[in-house]
Amino acid sequence: MADKAPPLLNPVLSLQMDPKPEAPTARGKSQRSVVFARLPTQQRVLAASARSLFSSRSVLPSFAGTTHLVVRMFSEDSLAPTHTPDDLFSPVNGCRLVAPYRGGYLIEASLSHLDHLARAIESPANYPVQADISRVESLSSFTPVDRARGRSIEDLWQSAPEDDGGRLFVVWLAPFRTPQAREVLLEQVELLSQRQILLPAFPNVRLVSGPDSTAVTSAGSPRDLSVQRQSGIARAMRSYRNTGVGRGTVRIASREALGALLASGASYRVDPVRPVRVAAPGEGAHPAIAVDLENAPIVGVVDGGLHASSYASAEAWRARKLVTDAQADRKHGSAISSLVVQGHAWNTNRALPDLNCRIGTVQAVPARNTNARVDEQDLVDLLAETMRAHPETKVWNISANQVGDDPETVSLLGHELTGLSRHFGVLPVVSVGNVSATGGSRPEPPADCEAAIVVGGRAANASGGPAGPCPRCLGGPGPDGMLKPDVSWFSELRMLGGVTDVGSSYPTALVSSLAAHTFDNLRNPTPDLVKALLVSAGELDEHHPQLGWGTPYQGTMPWSCAPGTVALTWNAQLQPGVAYYWSGIPIPPEMVHNGKLLGRATLTAVLKPVVSPYAEANYFATRVETSLQYPVKQDEWKSLLGSMMESTLPESDARENLKKWQPVRRHCRDFTKGGGLVFSGNQLRLYARIYARDLYQFGWQTNSDVGAQEVAFVLTLRGPNDEPSIYNSTAQMLGNFVESAVINQDIEISNEA
Repeated sequence: MADKAPPLLNPVLSLQMDPKPEAPTARGKSQRSVVFARLPTQQRVLAASARSLFSSRSVLPSFAGTTHLVVRMFSEDSLAPTHTPDDLFSPVNGCRLVAPYRGGYLIEASLSHLDHLARAIESPANYPVQADISRVESLSSFTPVDRARGRSIEDLWQSAPEDDGGRLFVVWLAPFRTPQAREVLLEQVELLSQRQILLPAFPNVRLVSGPDSTAVTSAGSPRDLSVQRQSGIARAMRSYRNTGVGRGTVRIASREALGALLASGASYRVDPVRPVRVAAPGEGAHPAIAVDLENAPIVGVVDGGLHASSYASAEAWRARKLVTDAQADRKHGSAISSLVVQGHAWNTNRALPDLNCRIGTVQAVPARNTNARVDEQDLVDLLAETMRAHPETKVWNISANQVGDDPETVSLLGHELTGLSRHFGVLPVVSVGNVSATGGSRPEPPADCEAAIVVGGRAANASGGPAGPCPRCLGGPGPDGMLKPDVSWFSELRMLGGVTDVGSSYPTALVSSLAAHTFDNLRNPTPDLVKALLVSAGELDEHHPQLGWGTPYQGTMPWSCAPGTVALTWNAQLQPGVAYYWSGIPIPPEMVHNGKLLGRATLTAVLKPVVSPYAEANYFATRVETSLQYPVKQDEWKSLLGSMMESTLPESDARENLKKWQPVRRHCRDFTKGGGLVFSGNQLRLYARIYARDLYQFGWQTNSDVGAQEVAFVLTLRGPNDEPSIYNSTAQMLGNFVESAVINQDIEISNEA
């Protein structure tokens, strides 16, 4: 079996070392935070805006005396979380921040206090308020154009799919903090429904039950349920009443009705429904191929279903069907299943690992030539139901995408898939999407799922190894600067039926199999640790917009150390606002030559971040900063890996150049170049710190409200000459602070040089 590592193969090591926490000096607004050159001008501009809003308060959409305003910051110097204008827009002035918005913030403001706000701007009480005034560029009402994200009503209308005399949209209800405003908003939604402005979507579908259903059947005994599902309007209202965040799929009958919805103020954002689609793999017979699947890990395959009898023995379970056999993309579903089960057997001319998997089938993707349409929320409910029923399935392959619409916002499906992943402890593996005549150039949902491994496509070279990007597959970045795809693999593959096709669907199946075996081989796997190992295994030093970090297989399984390397892995729980140091990581003698540090190192960290419930700007509310450091003098350390400039550069530069708020951090360096580094001592140390922003949107006040954040680390060291002894020497020096991270494989240390 491919998942049984040879006994002499070096397993990745699990670091059993606790970090030392230190509390850094806190930063806050002070006189130094004020941009005095702008302060007088901005006092006049913002006070005039507040008075204008007060005078026009009777025509602003309001709920229990409150309305939404948009604050935009000076982008060149005021986007950092330390400049959040919560001292000016505070309850004292009848305001509170409720959500991040593009280039600024969404404010909940009391209409009767807008004149008080104007006076507070004209006569600021202290330096923090002055700092806010000097850094806010504009203050305005939250208009229908803002709710439509700058699109015209006509463009928004035309981008939505038709259904039953109207068009389908996902409506996100406007966020309010005060209970009275929420209740009035729900009354407004009821009124919009009674006026036929908001209509139920998918009125004839009766195949889906709620997320608490356990109606999932084992393979061989599928049964279609006829359960009346709740309308998107009712779903949104129920969620909004319970949590303050509500969204649902609705049908809108006309452009005029869409305009009335936007003007009502009841929505935060309105997105066209995005159909799920795949690329057909071609024609061909189903060969009977015998494979040994005993104890093979299971991958949940969300696609057009498995319809090849030759692979029936590979199916571990089958969920109820979201689309019928007549509607499903049968060929694509069977093709993806064959690649997940035994992609290497179909593609002997590719450098692929010999891995076999079983599959669980979720038949949820309709064929292009049918008029079947799947409600995104119904798909989410089905996945929740199935993940709950099959906790042994840790990897979920989704080789299907939706047409992208707004590249700056996270899609409903991508956002919900992240929630499922975190709740059930599973790892989605998602295709980045394919280039099409009607599509965009960015990753297609749900490739904007931050918790997923998103897979891009690449060509093969003459020897069957990875080559350049595939022109048929999309590239990054994703919304809010997401570094997507994460990895890439062969996009042109042979599959069930003996046909060959090209697309991002197919490398996704290969990565799913590899991820499932990585889960299966680790002693204490987590989705983020598996993701970190696959990202760390990529061969690229810099993230490539189409290739990601490269291909996660270079002849060595991710749970093993490549020849001449040693890899340390661990998970940590880090409290925001605290600096952590892992001291005592030994410098292997193989990396020391003539008093200088030589070789190469790679540090990969994957954060399980807090994300905005509104899936908009500033999607990531927490970030991790990390570096590997080496000693240069007594009590003086320099960064060996990691820039350490994320917190010192201007926010716009740090976001653009250092990808500051991305949850995957990967730092690589070959320090042999330049003759090596002079150092002192014999140990390295690793630093990490969690930062948080926009806490107001969760109702939090301090870092302690955020709680500990989980981070998965992988640190790989390599000597300058790929010395094989580096593994044993590092394990010996760490002693009891390290153990094998792999099941049924202890560390074998040889005394040979």
